[in-house]
Amino acid sequence: MEDIDQSMVYFRCNVCEFVFQADPNFFPITCPQCGSEDTSRT
Repeated sequence: MEDIDQSMVYFRCNVCEFVFQADPNFFPITCPQCGSEDTSRT
């Protein structure tokens, strides 16, 4: 059984609506689908 990585949280891209997991300690958070930095935590 693997522990869930608590450092990874969900973000949503405000440009293409893509939802993805990222480490909030790294900035900027960029969307892996379109590359936009306009993302928000969900």
